[in-house]
Amino acid sequence: MLNSDTPLTMENFPAWAEALIKELDLELLEQEQGADYYQWLVSFEESRLFLCFQHYADCAWLQPLSEKDRDVADWLTTQWNRPHDPKD
Repeated sequence: MLNSDTPLTMENFPAWAEALIKELDLELLEQEQGADYYQWLVSFEESRLFLCFQHYADCAWLQPLSEKDRDVADWLTTQWNRPHDPKD
């Protein structure tokens, strides 16, 4: 799961996701939205991942498209979730 300083909602997810994409240097390829979810296709170097948010689960995560992308998804999640120094 990806950490967030504030609870994610259907309304605030897009702005939060755009900040995550910028911070992790991801490329946004496609966006899909349903009544209770977001699923954005992103890429990082040679890997493709879904940036997912599920309203009823109140969580966001990176889902690898293939098994070879699992390590990248885990690494990016760790990078996002690590404590940030306010001086950075």
